[in-house]
Amino acid sequence: MNYSRLAPADTFLGKYMAFMSRQETAYPFDFWTALWLLSCAVGRKLVVDRPRAPVFMNLFITLVGESGIVRKSTAINTAGRIARDLIADDPAIDFHDAKMTPERLDQLLNDRTIDHGSAQIIIAISELAVFLGTERYMANMPILLTDLYDCPDKRDSAGTFLHGRVAQRKVWISFLSGSTPIWLLKAINPNVIEGGFTSRCLFIVSIKPKKKIAWPEEFDDEALDRSELLQLLKDVRTNAERYGNIRMTPHALKAFTTWYRHREHSVDPFRSTFEAREDAHVLRVAGFLAINDGSWVIQTHHLSRATALIKQVKQDASAIFEGSGAKTKFALGLEALRNALILSGDDPIHRSKLFIRVRSRLDNIEFDALLSVLHEMDAIQRFEFRDGERGRPAEYIRGTKLLLGRGLSEQVMERFERTN
Repeated sequence: MNYSRLAPADTFLGKYMAFMSRQETAYPFDFWTALWLLSCAVGRKLVVDRPRAPVFMNLFITLVGESGIVRKSTAINTAGRIARDLIADDPAIDFHDAKMTPERLDQLLNDRTIDHGSAQIIIAISELAVFLGTERYMANMPILLTDLYDCPDKRDSAGTFLHGRVAQRKVWISFLSGSTPIWLLKAINPNVIEGGFTSRCLFIVSIKPKKKIAWPEEFDDEALDRSELLQLLKDVRTNAERYGNIRMTPHALKAFTTWYRHREHSVDPFRSTFEAREDAHVLRVAGFLAINDGSWVIQTHHLSRATALIKQVKQDASAIFEGSGAKTKFALGLEALRNALILSGDDPIHRSKLFIRVRSRLDNIEFDALLSVLHEMDAIQRFEFRDGERGRPAEYIRGTKLLLGRGLSEQVMERFERTN
């Protein structure tokens, strides 16, 4: 997918891609954060006008890539700052870039309903792990986000003992975050997939930056470019209120109907749940492309590009989530083993003691396989020591500096996939 040529240079998407060309961020990240900014601009004012099932223009996007390589945080923080400035004069929409509990988010939506008659929030946080958290009570966050995704006109819940019942009206949330593949494997378990969160979230995967910049240059026109982008988004927001909905041309509707009827359905958990929402994703992206070129009507070329984009997203994400049960188990075992070796420092640890630390994650055969992979990668050293002249020598393990290396988890998982 050639993201750099998906939009004309004189449109918002084209100008945003040009603006981000000075950064090491991956092309897919630039393109999808630009779409997310269009989502922030139209808010709840606009829908794709599908009968009985209108498609709201909110997006849940997670940028996925190795830490420090594809510049996820740069992409998210740049878009987040523009989104914050965009809504600075609109008190009806709130902006958040910090961790919060599900209870806090629920109450915040309730408070905004009371104050503004609607509950609209933009969330941009560079690490999904920070927002979802690792504590047990944070496991409810994917469930809550899933429930809020379809922008209900009315939502009531029991709330908390402290605050009482929660009443929310005209809900709208657009969400942008980032993650490493290894963290997703640990956090996105089968229950989260089957619960529907992954079918609503677009996981944008990239393994390399668009280019490497050793010494960034100063650009005198950067502030002007950013100001122009902000003005284009404000124009989109004004037009969204004027149009109210996006319709399809008859030819586009025919093409969409043909695609919908003849698409193949998968059987693995991630693809099958994603495909249950795939039609809405396609319509939403096609709608953004129509907004971008100023037509505000979905045409066949918008639809064909949107279908290709969503197909690419599905393929890239499925490479992470397919077989997630086995991958998750192995990933958690690797984390436990690495932590044990790091805590031992320069002191070798007896193999049996190391296995005790990870046996809740891996059986003995899996443990041996992991040690072999790490040894081949020079991430560990293996020693044999005989205490006296009799008996079998005992094996000791010690971690090397490579154990702390960036991207080790991803490299180990790649080897694990090739051998299974």
